[in-house]
Amino acid sequence: MNRVNLQVLIDQLEALVEKAPEVPLVGKVLVDADELFDLLDVIRTAIPEEVRRAEAVSSEKDKMIAEGQEQAERMIAKAEEYATKLVHNSEIYRQAEAESKLLLEETKRKALEIEQGSKEYARQVLGDLGEALKKTLQVVEAGQQELRKED
Repeated sequence: MNRVNLQVLIDQLEALVEKAPEVPLVGKVLVDADELFDLLDVIRTAIPEEVRRAEAVSSEKDKMIAEGQEQAERMIAKAEEYATKLVHNSEIYRQAEAESKLLLEETKRKALEIEQGSKEYARQVLGDLGEALKKTLQVVEAGQQELRKED
């Protein structure tokens, strides 16, 4: 099955309700049950895909954070090595110390930016998924209520 976007499926569900004929005077619509159940089956199938994509995003975020931390550690090690070589000359030593501090701050800033960016991306994806799932659940619950009313 191709990757199915939950938002598209929800739009299809909404279109199904919108195109359904209205029952006069009661403000209700008649929905083809087979078509509704078919669409709900597709939605159920798509939800695990969305969850897998969210997990992949989370995994990628963790990987990016780990890579950023490794890069920061390498940069710190290089800065320390460089500073040690320059110890013999006090002026050079002071310059190296200042540069290593700047390098350390820059590395920490970059690592923080990477971490914040990946967290924000994960929040966005998970938020979108949550909203899509809420809307789907609302539609399903409304359909169930409607079916109960008809019994």
